[in-house]
Amino acid sequence: MCNSPIQIVMTPVRNEAWVLRAFLTTTSLWADYIIVADQMSTDGSREIYKEFTKVIVIDNKNPEFNEAERQAMLVAKAREVAAGRDTLLWGLDADEIIAANAFETKDWQRIFNSKPGAVFWFNWAITSPDLKHYQVSSYSYPWCFHDDGKEPHGNYVRNMHSMRIPYPADEHDMTYVKDFYVHHLAWVNPYRVAAKRRFYTFIDWEMNHRSAIQLARSYTATPDSTPILPMKADMVYAKDKFDFDMWKLIDLSEKHCWMDAYVVEHMARHSTKELAALLIWDAAFIKEENLSDPRNLIQKIAHNYLSMTQQIKSSRIIKFCDKLFKRLL
Repeated sequence: MCNSPIQIVMTPVRNEAWVLRAFLTTTSLWADYIIVADQMSTDGSREIYKEFTKVIVIDNKNPEFNEAERQAMLVAKAREVAAGRDTLLWGLDADEIIAANAFETKDWQRIFNSKPGAVFWFNWAITSPDLKHYQVSSYSYPWCFHDDGKEPHGNYVRNMHSMRIPYPADEHDMTYVKDFYVHHLAWVNPYRVAAKRRFYTFIDWEMNHRSAIQLARSYTATPDSTPILPMKADMVYAKDKFDFDMWKLIDLSEKHCWMDAYVVEHMARHSTKELAALLIWDAAFIKEENLSDPRNLIQKIAHNYLSMTQQIKSSRIIKFCDKLFKRLL
């Protein structure tokens, strides 16, 4: 494949040591460069980078959360490193790992043989906490772009939930990859999932001023509706084939997440009355951060209602009730 495009992975990191070694070990098998935008990590992530020769670290010195700024930083550095060469740009988070059975598939060859402007969409294999099962995500995500060098495309400029790659919004050369999945490892740590839910709820409210009801409907976790499947052996980087065990490179002992610390720190900017409306006050969070629950009885009832009705949130009756509870919150 001497004429194949180079592969550059763009990854934002803020205290991801728990999964970082697994991500960098597996991704180094196929990527030419891994560009990490580190947002002032303090958990040992910066020490881990030094173990991997393909990693290029850039400093994201903004203490605030801003995906548009972060993604623009990553894309600019990737194009600098590419220096005009034929390039595949990948946008992967540290808890996303290309399945081990990807590299002999027809879709992997399609990616390599594509033309500039091509976009590739992927499904997660949402890994269960037991590491023995997974669910295929209900949605596909655009994470690989055969770079055409054009700028701006304008589709990765939102302050959160931005696109990770700079593909044109009217792009027609799109391929939905079906031959392999991307392991999503976030759910192997349920505590971290809960912290991320609180984090997104808080920052979306703080930055975009969405209502408490809208936020609850966006971020209250519900089980994926897709079937639970046994993990296939060839999807996993196992020692008999890769000389390392992917699962043993993941640290599941984490008991405190930087995202909770971020939320608590930023709470000082707001009144107790404002914060009480947000669906973030679960018992574990209150206890771990030594907080007092600011909610009144009506707010607690409203939050219980939101949590219990999440799976039927699209029904007309629930939408009507949401409007009533919006006034109470």
